[in-house]
Parts: sequence; structure tokens; C-alpha cells
Amino acid sequence: MAMTPSKSTDVPRTLPNTGSDASAGSPTMSLYCGTVCRRKSFWCYRLLSTYVTKTRYLFELKEDDEACRKAQQTGVFYLFHDLAPLLQASGHRYLVPRLSRAELEELLGKFGQDSQRIEDSVLIGCSNQHEAWFALDLGLKSTSSIHGVYPFS
Repeated sequence: MAMTPSKSTDVPRTLPNTGSDASAGSPTMSLYCGTVCRRKSFWCYRLLSTYVTKTRYLFELKEDDEACRKAQQTGVFYLFHDLAPLLQASGHRYLVPRLSRAELEELLGKFGQDSQRIEDSVLIGCSNQHEAWFALDLGLKSTSSIHGVYPFS
């Protein structure tokens, strides 16, 4: 049922019934659409807020050496060898091992390397919970790998 305007400034509250969907112009449908649009808007702002927060945190780590050292204490390390990621075989898949600083120090000790190598790690990102991610290349210190990547001729 369509309402006809009594004055030229009145706007009909419902759409005319075309027979295809009787509830298309109902107040319930408008309320639903308004709620859905607000929820989408909320999640869009939330996503942008998370992005901005992460970006500010990464900028702080990049600019402040002391903050970066603190983040290395609780962060996660990914290992590389000659710029290739070290992977761990698990059944028919390969997994990327995530190491804590304590695990990395233990691993470096097994191979006779100093834990000072952790200072050579590079910040590569962070999680939404501000867990810093670092990459450490274990192969670039050897002379043969330096000559292989950067020939001195």
C-alpha cells in the first residue's frame, strides 16, 4: 500500500508495492539495512585503527634502538641462510619455524656462534598484538657466501 503525499513537501514513508517483495519498504528492512551498514562501517574503522596502531608501533621500533632491543626480548625470529628461508619438514608440508630469543640463543650456541648475532636481525613486521617479527640471516657472515652474492672483481 503506497501513501500519497498530502503536501508537496511530504515524502512517502514506504515504497509502492510492486508485487515482487511486500517487505521491501518496511521499517524493519530499513532498520536492518541501517544496522548492517553501521556494522560494516564499524569494522572498516576498526581495521583502519588496527593498521594505524601497527604502523605507529613499527615506526617507533624503527626509530628507537632501545625500544627495538626490548622488542627483541619478546619477539619472534625467522631464520634465513644466504637469503633463503630455513624451513622445517612436517609430513608432506614445510613449515616456517618461529623461534623465541631463548631458542635462538640456544641454537646459535650449538653452532658455535655468539648470541651477539641477534643484533644483526632485521625488523620485518609485527602482529596485531604488537609481537615484533625479526629476520636473521645466518649465512651472510661467511666469506664464501659474500663472494657468491657480491663478487669483488
